[in-house]
Parts: sequence; structure tokens; C-alpha cells
Amino acid sequence: MKRLAAMGLLILSFVACTDSDDYLFNGQPVQDIKVSATISKSFDVDAVKAKSDTVQPGDSLIFLTTVYPSKSIRNKQYYWTIDGNSFASEYSFKKSIETPGEHKVAFVFVDFFGDTLSDTLSITVASPPSIDTEHFIPANKTQNIAADTAVNFAWNLYDPDSLWDIYSHFILMDNEKNVLVDTILNQAYFTYLKGLSPLQKYTWTVTAYNEFDQKSNEVLLSSFYTNGLNGENAISGTITTSTEFGTFEFKVSLLDQAHDTIKTLTTSKLHDVDFAIKPLSEGDYRIVVSVNQKSDFTAQSIPFHLGANQVLELDTIVLNDDIPPRISTFRNRDTINIIDTLRFFIEDLGGDIPTSKIHIFYENDYLYDFKLSNDTLYVPFTKEAAMQSWSYKPITVVVFDASYNRSKRTFYLRPNATFPEVFSE
Repeated sequence: MKRLAAMGLLILSFVACTDSDDYLFNGQPVQDIKVSATISKSFDVDAVKAKSDTVQPGDSLIFLTTVYPSKSIRNKQYYWTIDGNSFASEYSFKKSIETPGEHKVAFVFVDFFGDTLSDTLSITVASPPSIDTEHFIPANKTQNIAADTAVNFAWNLYDPDSLWDIYSHFILMDNEKNVLVDTILNQAYFTYLKGLSPLQKYTWTVTAYNEFDQKSNEVLLSSFYTNGLNGENAISGTITTSTEFGTFEFKVSLLDQAHDTIKTLTTSKLHDVDFAIKPLSEGDYRIVVSVNQKSDFTAQSIPFHLGANQVLELDTIVLNDDIPPRISTFRNRDTINIIDTLRFFIEDLGGDIPTSKIHIFYENDYLYDFKLSNDTLYVPFTKEAAMQSWSYKPITVVVFDASYNRSKRTFYLRPNATFPEVFSE
């Protein structure tokens, strides 16, 4: 009996000295696992990542996954599906979708305990609409469209996927680029009811879009001409020059068969200028086009015949500059004195010449420091070798004008010392 009592006291003593909390169930929750899927078109850090997008068949798409807290946590499997079918078995990958339509792409993650997590992307694959640029009404350059009646326009649109709604952006402009109509249409036709001016060129364009605002690769661009009154006619055209840049005022003279001037007009000062002369009677004519000032451009003389109810549009008239720039010095001498700033004269009547088109060489050295002001080229000259020279030193100037005509001229710097002066001790 005493032995049992002693054992009981020993047990009570053990329990009293033990932290029983260490043997209780810890109810703290485990860390949550989350997955996220996105789509991008680039691996760049700044690239846009989205949950949905509209793309074209064959576009390269980058599918990206984030697993929280880490992709290294234990799992049973992970994979991608597209519309419920197997798509990929990587965390991130690059792939295209060829089948048009609306697709659901899901990333599925099964953790170590068999719980399934997923995230879904919405991707629409659509082809841009297409326009028939060969068959439309009125046909390109149609003549004699009645100016005082309604004008009907019609064209053909196609949806390569046969899935989406298509609409048209229709624009109608007159010969001076004034917009008469700018509208969005659900159908591939339009009727203009307001009436047009006689003997006028009109231009119209159509661009197609689908419901995802994808634009057609083609743009329908066409023009037509309205008729004149009582068989009257007109002539129109575009004038430009062979220069890369620059604006000019052009003179257009209309001559009859006897080469007598009937009419003369002067255009605005532009690089490319449209002109029109009307009304004219049926018959043979000639126009002479030139720059309306002294220039290096060669005038063009073009004969033509006008038939009844015709607006004749000439091919683009290009005035060519085949004359290279003229390079000279004071009194046009080839030998010049050595001074602090050399001066050369650059004369060209074919447009302004930028300094990037001028190159200067002293012997074999390229000179960078020069300035062109009006027609005068200023070249600061501090070459020590020429400060005391007993021989003639060449300096070459090369100039390209706006029509890429090249001119090169070499001048010689006159000696400013004798041989003994240079080499004497």
C-alpha cells in the first residue's frame, strides 16, 4: 500500500514538472497556395501582361505562370489546357494559336495533397478583314459621272474566318482634298445624294475593320471624274521636282495648236502641286510647265488631245534639275591667299543646300568646321602647317544639290613664305 502511494506521488510530481502545452494540437493554418496565369507578346520586363487579348492566327504568344509562394513547392502535376484539351506541360512557354475563334486557356496546378488550383485566360483569334481592290463601283478613273444626280458606290468585303461582323470606313474627297463624306458603314455600299461639281476629280477610299477593330491590310483607293456642261472638258495633273526637299511656285501655260497662249496660272508654293484647267473645248492643246522664277529646272512641254466630256489627268510632271552647283571664289580664281576664314561661293538654283551636303578637304584632311550663310561658305582656317608654307596647298570643296548633282572644285592656297624661311635654322 505504501509502495502504491509513493508511485502515485511520483507520477503527480512528473506531470507537475512537464509543460503540457507542448503536447497539444497546433491549430495554426498552413500557408495558402495560389496560381496566376497571364499572356504577353514579349519576354521584356516592361512588356504588357494580360488576362485576355485579341490576336491574329500564327501570332507568337508567351504564356506565363506565377505560383505562390514558390514554384518549388511539392506538387503532383501541372499543365495547360485550351478549350479543355491538352495544350502544354511547362510553367511558361511560347506558342501560337492557329484556329480562329474565342478560346479559353487554363493553367492547372495539382498540389501534393491532391487539391486542384487553376487560372484561365480568354484569347480571341481573329484574322483582319479583306477588301477586293480590283472590283468596285465606280471603277477607277471612270469618266463622265453625272454631276447633278446621285452617285452610287459599292465594294466587296471578306471575313477570312467567316465569324465576325465587318464594317467600312468610307471617305469621299474633292480634288482640293476637302472631305465631303467621312462615315462608318455596316454595309458595303453608299449613295451620295448632294450633287457634285462639273469637270471635277473626286477621290474615295474604303478601309475595313472587324468587331475587334482589326484593320484590313488593303485600302481601296479610287477616283472618278464628273461630266461637263454641253460637252465641255478639262485637264488636270500634278507637278513636282527631282529634288528631295524644297518648295516651289510653278507656272502652267496652256497653248493652242498655233502655240498661242490661251491661259496661264501660277500654283501655290509647294513641293507637289495639283492643278486643273477648265472648261475647255474638244481639240489639241499643249501645256508648258516651269518653275516660276530663275532656276536650274528644265521646263516641260506636253502636247495632248481632249475628247468630248473628258477630264484628262496627265501623268505626274517632274521638272528635273540636271545642273550641278557652281563653286567659286572672289573673282573666280583658283589660287587664294591664306587667311583666318576662307570664303567660297555656292550658287545653285535648285533648292536649298544643307551643310550635310558639303564636304571640304585640306590636302587629305577632312574639315568639319564650316558654315553656309545664304550663298557664302565660311571656312575657319587655322592649320598650322599652312601658317608658314613655301608650297601651294590644295583645298577641295565637294557639294551635292537637292537633286544629288555633284560638283567638285580644287583651289590652291598661295605660299606665304620662302623655302629658306621655312627651313632655315
